[in-house]
Amino acid sequence: MSVLKLKKIHSKKIPSVYTPEEVERIIATPDRSHPQGKRDYAMILLATRYGLRVSDIIGLRFTNIDWERNLLKVNQVKTSKQVSLPLAEEVGSALIDYIKHGRPDVESPFVFLTAHAPYKELSSNILSGNIMSWMPYAGIDSTNKKAGAHAMRHSLATNLLGANETLPVISEILGHSTTESTSVYLRVSYDQLRMCALDVPFVLSTFYDNIL
Repeated sequence: MSVLKLKKIHSKKIPSVYTPEEVERIIATPDRSHPQGKRDYAMILLATRYGLRVSDIIGLRFTNIDWERNLLKVNQVKTSKQVSLPLAEEVGSALIDYIKHGRPDVESPFVFLTAHAPYKELSSNILSGNIMSWMPYAGIDSTNKKAGAHAMRHSLATNLLGANETLPVISEILGHSTTESTSVYLRVSYDQLRMCALDVPFVLSTFYDNIL
């Protein structure tokens, strides 16, 4: 005898997000008077302002920066999609500060390098590990929440939704192929969810007497 089994539905986990105020405190944490702090500050801006993935940040090359046109052109490692983003003054200044005053004077196509010799491309856990270590200094409780660079990506999308930005625009910023990938952030945008709520109709108390 065969038994009909119901397919188990696995719901996606709700992303960890941080408020705009918390994100600003994280950005302010790196010590920008130190070469490594200049590097980390520039990287965290790329994560928080553009929502770039760790792989795209550590893989950033000088050829990805169009200084004349103020553009950042990133070939996403995960999707192979090229994303062109306006190079904001804040981000551009941080990059210049690191390149001129913090980056080791060695030949390498990569913008970001290790802080100590032998100087080479960064590993993927550097940025996320640093963000996690900054949380206590920023006065942020990350208990039961992820605190890496991807959480900054989630936070950007959610905070943009909270500012009434449209899904197509957010999808373009994050480099998503469709808005379906971006819609996961609706689950943590409570303001957007409230807009979907329906009014509860008034029901006379005698209604329940008729069905008991």
